Amino acid sequence: MKLDIHKRFRLAFQIGLCFLFISLFLDWYIFQTYDSNDNLISHWTFNPITGWNTLLYNNSTENYLFKPQNIHIPIELIVLYIIVLLLSAYSMLFKDVEQNTVIEKLIFYAYIHFFLLALVGFFIFMFPMFYLLPSRLYFPFLRVKDKDLNIIYFHSIGPGYCLQIIGFILIFPYIIFYYRTVIKFKSVQYTSKKLINKYLQEVQEVVDFDQLIANERIKLKFEDDGFIELESSKIYQNKAKKKKRVL
Repeated sequence: MKLDIHKRFRLAFQIGLCFLFISLFLDWYIFQTYDSNDNLISHWTFNPITGWNTLLYNNSTENYLFKPQNIHIPIELIVLYIIVLLLSAYSMLFKDVEQNTVIEKLIFYAYIHFFLLALVGFFIFMFPMFYLLPSRLYFPFLRVKDKDLNIIYFHSIGPGYCLQIIGFILIFPYIIFYYRTVIKFKSVQYTSKKLINKYLQEVQEVVDFDQLIANERIKLKFEDDGFIELESSKIYQNKAKKKKRVL
C-alpha cells in the first residue's frame, strides 16, 4: 500500500515538475485595455524571463501609452530556480528513496527538494505581493472602468502563474514524503549511535594490565599449590591402603 502511494506521489511530482518548467515560458499576467465600444486598444502580457510583451504592433502609440510599469525579477533568481528544478528532476530519476539502499547519502537531495518547494511558494506569494500590487496591477482577476477616460481595464493572472500553483500542489506530497523519510532515517541512525556510545561509556572501565597480570599469577599459583596438595594427599592414602593389606 505504501509503495502504491509512493508511486502516485512520484507520478504527481513528475507532472508537477513539467508544469513548473513550462510555466517559465508562459505568461504570468495579462493586462488589457478596451475603449467604450469594447475594442481592444492595449494588450500586454508578463513573463518572468522576457518581461512585458505585446502582440499589438499596428496601434503601437496607444498600446505603449497604457503599458504597465516595468516589473524586474532578478535573472539570477530565475537561473537558480531552473537549476533547482533540474536537480530535483535528477534526484527523482536516480536518487529516489525506494531505489537507494544508502538513504543517508540522500540528505543533500532532500534539502534540494525542500528548497524547491520553498522557492515555488516564494514565487506564488512574492509575485502578487511585491510586484503586482505595488504597480497597481490587481490580482487575480478584476475589471476596472475609468469613467473619466471612458476606458475599461482588465487585469488577470496568466496560464504560467496558474501552472505554478498547480505544480506546487502536485510536488508537495512527494517532497514531504522524501524529506521526512530521509530526515527520519538520519534521526534514527543518530539516536542509535548516540545510545551505543552512551552504553559504551557506561560500561567502559579503566583496565590496569599490571594488576590484571599479577592477579592471574596469584590465581595460577594457588591452583598449582592446590594441585600439589591434592597429589600429596593421594600418595598418602595409597600408602595407608598398602599398610592395611600387609597387616
